[in-house]
Amino acid sequence: MKEKIYIRDFFSLLVFYKKPLAIIMLASVLCLVQLSFILPKTYRSEFELNIYSKYFKNALISEVIPGMNSIAEMTQTTDSMVKETLNDEFIDSIGNEFKIYAPNMTPQQLSKAREQLRDRFELFSTGGQSYHVSFSYGDPTVTYEVTKKVMDAVKATFINSRIETIENAKKTIQQKLESVNVTKQITEDSISANALASKNPDVLRSEIAKINSDLSALKMQFNVHHPRIVKLEQRKATIQNWLEEVEDKTEKTEKSANEDGVKEYSDAPLLMAGDKEISQNIASKLYTKFNDINVALDIERKSLPGYIGVIIAPQIPSSPLFPKKRLFASLGFMIGLVLCFGYVFYNEIMQLSPSERARAMARDLKGEYFGVLPHIGEEGLMTNQAIVWEERKLLESNIANRIALDN
Repeated sequence: MKEKIYIRDFFSLLVFYKKPLAIIMLASVLCLVQLSFILPKTYRSEFELNIYSKYFKNALISEVIPGMNSIAEMTQTTDSMVKETLNDEFIDSIGNEFKIYAPNMTPQQLSKAREQLRDRFELFSTGGQSYHVSFSYGDPTVTYEVTKKVMDAVKATFINSRIETIENAKKTIQQKLESVNVTKQITEDSISANALASKNPDVLRSEIAKINSDLSALKMQFNVHHPRIVKLEQRKATIQNWLEEVEDKTEKTEKSANEDGVKEYSDAPLLMAGDKEISQNIASKLYTKFNDINVALDIERKSLPGYIGVIIAPQIPSSPLFPKKRLFASLGFMIGLVLCFGYVFYNEIMQLSPSERARAMARDLKGEYFGVLPHIGEEGLMTNQAIVWEERKLLESNIANRIALDN
């Protein structure tokens, strides 16, 4: 015969062992939950920044400082600048300020502690110009303070790097201007004043456009005979005359060069030869670029903080990253199931043989145990055959032994 397992037998086992199974399950869950309180905790705080594309380019200085148009180039630049912020000096300052480092460490211990602290940071790009930084530590307050300090340092790195690049370009152009005007030191005020006096066509046209906008605004409030309007009209006429003279002179120069077949030379030899007109033309271009850089520098100083958006701001962690109580409770439940299965398996199969289990059951129920009864097959029952003598003798012997034990 094939043995069968019925669902009702399974539930009957659960009911029979309900008390020990409940105790095992409850103890397993409580032990694992208690373990989550004992284990050292790890907290994590994070932030995410978005560097807008206008940070990487400015139309006013595009000729001097080329902008970035490729997303891949912007992403690589952002990644390198964030990693540059978390250099060894900055990592050590965090370790000492928040007492993460142990005091009086040897150089080998300091190097190991620095690497361990660096491993607590997670840095990765989330696409485009967005960048994610997180920090993990055992103290939630220290975790928050470190993350906040890192975010401020990263933003300062982006702002200072951009300002420093523009200021270096400005100093370079100023040195070029001083080399052209070797007889005097040039200041920013003199450069601004000479930008218009250089009679560069672009500068003159931009000045005329500015005067026209000022005149339009003033004419809405005053009549045409107002002193300020009259003064602007005179200034506009003077600048227009300058522009016409420059344009006529440029046309004549080009025409003369084409007729005579004059060979073009670079700016440096002409300057060395003392060509005053070429020298003034180069100086005027430098004046214009210097003016543009000054304007761009003022704009960037005011606007750069707005080019860095905070998508996720640092927050004090409210719950540990590890260990999680729910995770440990689930683990305790799974372990409890395994232990319950082992308990039932041991009691039902491994602990007692069938005869011993029958003897124990008879004792518990205060009944009679007749020993091992002879087996009668289905054929014997169907044919109503008598039990063979050996089996009958064995049965009588077992009954006699049982009576003797009872007496």
